[in-house]
Amino acid sequence: MREEYAARAKRAPTLAIVFSTFLWGTLWIPLRELDRAGLHGAWATTIGFTIPLLLLLPVGVARWRRIIAGGWPLLAAGFLMAACLALYAEGLLRGSVARVILLFYLTPVWSTLLARVMLGQPITWRRIIGIVFGLGGMVAVFGIGNGPPLPRNVAEWMGLVSGFCWGWSMIYVRRAEGATDLEKVFVQFVFLGALFALVSLIPGGRSWSIPSSDLLFRSTKWLLAIGVIWMPAVLWLTMFGGSRIDPGRVALLLMLEVVIGLVSAALLTTEPFGWRELLGAILILAACGSEFFAATPNHSAVATGTG
Repeated sequence: MREEYAARAKRAPTLAIVFSTFLWGTLWIPLRELDRAGLHGAWATTIGFTIPLLLLLPVGVARWRRIIAGGWPLLAAGFLMAACLALYAEGLLRGSVARVILLFYLTPVWSTLLARVMLGQPITWRRIIGIVFGLGGMVAVFGIGNGPPLPRNVAEWMGLVSGFCWGWSMIYVRRAEGATDLEKVFVQFVFLGALFALVSLIPGGRSWSIPSSDLLFRSTKWLLAIGVIWMPAVLWLTMFGGSRIDPGRVALLLMLEVVIGLVSAALLTTEPFGWRELLGAILILAACGSEFFAATPNHSAVATGTG
């Protein structure tokens, strides 16, 4: 019984990342509903990011000493994760969704290399094969259009840099061993609203016209869905898993988000799901499966705080 319980406990971080992909992959649903109601991307994202900060403010006040004691690793983890989300969201608002996502999901490459350099983790053949399958699936789904997946404009650079920030943030999530997952999520939300506002000011973005009170009222249900359900849950699951398994594995498992997004969009909208999407989904699932069923690493040196 003890062995079975220990095995489940070791598998929990991987399952947390897998469950988070269902929320990441369906985030388009409340965002599209907000857009349909007239509350467009920039405002929807900013308000959605602000609501969790207000909800978690009592946590920040009650645990301010622990947060300060977390020092540079905790601040760096929160800042880099917030920068990643701000750049990714703004890139999706400005550019080609397919190319921004493709550039973002070079993340397994950055995560694996950074983990090797900064954490001394080995690059195994299993990881290399997983990266090849995952990136192959991304190319199959989104194609390479007029050329290889290299940034061609500001939005695509945002996608590329956001993926690098994600991989880098996972390094500091692992290093912030004295902080609980809830404290890591709170620090991230402290930075997020301000960073998104700064990124949105880069020339070429959407205008920031103030929405009417009637529009905000009509959008309340979906704003609360983002701010109370999607964002807090998905980031807590990501922090829980990211604190306990290596960054490269996290990045590969998160590719499942692409499959969830494709399937949910095909079921709920008129977006296609043809042979390319099927091939890409199979390759991405193969990459995720190679990590999910891999031997669980030793977590003795990893933070165990759960908030």
